[in-house]
Amino acid sequence: MKRLGSLFLMFTLLATAASSAPKKKRATFDPSLPLLGTQFHTLPDGAGKETAEASCLQCHSADVLAQQRLNEKQWTASVEKMVRWGAVLDDAKKAELVAYLAKNFGPENQFTPIKVRM
Repeated sequence: MKRLGSLFLMFTLLATAASSAPKKKRATFDPSLPLLGTQFHTLPDGAGKETAEASCLQCHSADVLAQQRLNEKQWTASVEKMVRWGAVLDDAKKAELVAYLAKNFGPENQFTPIKVRM
């Protein structure tokens, strides 16, 4: 009988806790904002564009590249890291890719992030 009373008390406490838990609010968003995943940028033309498309755009959007603002040394480190993580890039194309990224997505890059809805 004592065990039954303990089970009843435990059930009552659990039911009370569950009913008093805060209700999750549904996310609200501004319907005029573009959806998450919308691409806003394309890669600019130039030597290295095809290499960037083949090596970088397999995992990243052009928007991700545009927001980096890295100098040549930083792009070199980033490209080498991505190759270690599995990016496919011929060693003969590495210098061309780094030069392309530094020229188009360097510190002077004027990329402005755009707010999106989830």
